[in-house]
Order: sequence, then structure tokens, then C-alpha cells
Amino acid sequence: MTKEKKKPLRPNVCMLVYNSRGQLWIGERFDKKGHWQFPQGGVERGASLKENVVRELREELGLRRTTLGKIKKLNSRHSYLWKSIPDYARGRWWGQSQTFWLVEFCGDDADIDLSADSDQEFRRGRWASVTDIRKLAAKERRKGYEAPLKEFLELKRNRAL
Repeated sequence: MTKEKKKPLRPNVCMLVYNSRGQLWIGERFDKKGHWQFPQGGVERGASLKENVVRELREELGLRRTTLGKIKKLNSRHSYLWKSIPDYARGRWWGQSQTFWLVEFCGDDADIDLSADSDQEFRRGRWASVTDIRKLAAKERRKGYEAPLKEFLELKRNRAL
């Protein structure tokens, strides 16, 4: 094992944002055309995981707290190693450990502002069914998304959203 791989995994929150029609929001990364994923981001110390969820959605989708309804931590987790360690992680982490969160979107589509943050994450986004997400999500993300998608479908089936 290389010295780099002895580093810990970066804590990360990944959000399944759903609308009143039971669709999930997925975005195409600004820096990787054709790479679709859920909003996600690293956990900042000094804030709860839920606070990190709200912060990431403000940064990546421009969402105000008032546009968010229920926020629920899912049981699913996913860890992975980076194929190429990003500059910000070099010497600190060698991959990510994700928790997944279900977030109710109560706003209008006009409330989503992908350019709200100077470090824009997504070039575009859309609402999609779970079936579409499974096809649209970047290939390397699909395995990690499967368990939270199943949880989402179960909650939806039981009308627990």
C-alpha cells in the first residue's frame, strides 16, 4: 500500500433531492461533460451533517433553506477510492466515505440557481425517475447510488416521504 493510501477517507454527504412528483434532481458536472451525479460535498468540521447538507445544496444548487422540507439521513453508505487524487485532497485523503440524505424540495424550479456559487458544480440539471437516474448517472457512480435509490423507492412505496 502506498503512503498516499494510508490517508483516511474524506467524509462526504450526498443528497437525493426529490420534488412533489417523486422525481430526483441530477446534474451534469460543469467540469466533466456527460458526467451526471447527485449534489454532494465534503463535510466541514464544526457543523452537523445536516448543516453540511443544507450548505452544500446552497452552494451547488443555490437553494435557500426555505425551499427545503424534510431532510432525512438514509441508512446507505458508500466508500470509494479516487482514481486520481484531486489537488485539494493530496496528502489528506485517498477517497470518500459518503452518507446519503433524502431532501424534500418545496420550491419552484426557478429557485434552483446553478451559478449561485463562484465555484459552479453543475452545467445543467433535471428531474428524473429512478429508472432514468440508473441510466443517466455516471457509470462509476451507479454502484454507490443503488442502495440509496432502493431506500428512496421503499419510502415512496410506503408513502413515507
